[in-house]
Amino acid sequence: MHVCINAAAAVAVAVAASPASAAVKPLKSETARAAQLDEWTNKYAEFLTRHKTSLTAVSLRPRGLTNRSNYCYINSILQALLGCAPFYNLLRSIPKQAAQQSEVKTPTVNAMMSFMSNFSALPSGSRQRLSNNSKAGQIKGKDEFAGMDLHCDLAFEPTEIYKLWNDSREEHVEGRQEDAEEFLGYVLNKLNDEMLEVVKLIAKPVAQQNGEQEQDQEDGGDVWQMICNNRNKGSVTRQTDFGRTPISDIFRGELRSRLQREGEHSTDVIQPFFTLQLNIEKAASVKEALEILVGRDQLEGVTGSKTKQEVVAWQQMTLEKLPIVLILHLKYFDYRSDGCTKILKKVEFPVELKIDAKILGSKKTSQKQRAYRLFAIVYHDGKEASKGHYITDVFHTGYNSWLRYDDSSVKPIAEKLVLQPHTPRVPYLLYYRRCDTLPPMQTSNGGGPGQPSMGATHANANANANAASATSSNTTAVNSANNK
Repeated sequence: MHVCINAAAAVAVAVAASPASAAVKPLKSETARAAQLDEWTNKYAEFLTRHKTSLTAVSLRPRGLTNRSNYCYINSILQALLGCAPFYNLLRSIPKQAAQQSEVKTPTVNAMMSFMSNFSALPSGSRQRLSNNSKAGQIKGKDEFAGMDLHCDLAFEPTEIYKLWNDSREEHVEGRQEDAEEFLGYVLNKLNDEMLEVVKLIAKPVAQQNGEQEQDQEDGGDVWQMICNNRNKGSVTRQTDFGRTPISDIFRGELRSRLQREGEHSTDVIQPFFTLQLNIEKAASVKEALEILVGRDQLEGVTGSKTKQEVVAWQQMTLEKLPIVLILHLKYFDYRSDGCTKILKKVEFPVELKIDAKILGSKKTSQKQRAYRLFAIVYHDGKEASKGHYITDVFHTGYNSWLRYDDSSVKPIAEKLVLQPHTPRVPYLLYYRRCDTLPPMQTSNGGGPGQPSMGATHANANANANAASATSSNTTAVNSANNK
């Protein structure tokens, strides 16, 4: 539990804290607990607890994924995650034997580690060849990628991932259309939950050492704060501490939901997320969808806490914390009581995304921390929500070009085609990486998507790396996949 007190302002703190909140204040070293664990479990827990997000660039040999059934929704998500360097670096750095031999079983972590091991580094001599050939093709007036030399490994079937997913569900119908965003939420939440269970092995005894009864987060861990200061005069903030993991360090952001009753203190709830849900029914662009997200909604039927009479009330969302990797879910599927339909419309999305300051609830976020760059898009192609096909475009740093992954097929694609899909193909999931976490390119002529050169743009990226990791700690995320 953390309560910030401003000496220049009157601060009243009303705390309703569960015993679990005491776990934040250890009185003894974790060494005693670690000694009780077997060697591999202790090594695993220590790694996850101390891990710092690696922002090093990754350049892999492209490799398609075969689809013998209807697993395009899984393949599309896996290719997008492969294009996320911090995620790849994490899974490749986990000590394999420790994860396999740990007392706490982490099947999702192990399956994803195994999947990532199927990809090899792109030979340095192959890099940039694609972009050089594309320039030559443009000069000759030929196809943009004529004569290109794309080094791909043979496509394979990620059977361990398919099995993991099918075993997790009570009902599985072979060949049925599935939701890519639902699978993404499953993967990130399972990875996070499994890692958290391991991390708890070290943190768990702290409450017992303090003489408090241990209580799981499912049983409650809410901390209420009454804050009276210059900016936020009289607000109650509810926030649950879900702990942190290496996964939450990368993907977890936070939303602040404020309920305001006329004449009363506002009530704020901090909600973590892995994918940010954006309604696009009334939006023509991602920018407009973000503005709609934080728009003020008038509420009806709300009564005052004191008068018990109906009062004027409204609710408003703001972004409280921005993650290293921001995943936007454009809600093209309209779920209603009579079924689900697909919204067929064009929504513009940029390569360079700047989060407007008015969308943020906190003024602590700098301009650099509000700038994002697109690195992957998962599209849904088809007129119906219950049918269709998923494909993924990923920016490949080694080739300095966009690549399109359509199950076993891998081919380069022009950026203009990435940004202008033809309906009924729509951008369903957008993957953005915060610009202050992008490393400088190792080649002088390297460029990012929409950029002639990344070297100058990110010359200070290494200096910002530690700050980026620090901004992604302290809490975990819960995916809002059910909020469709």
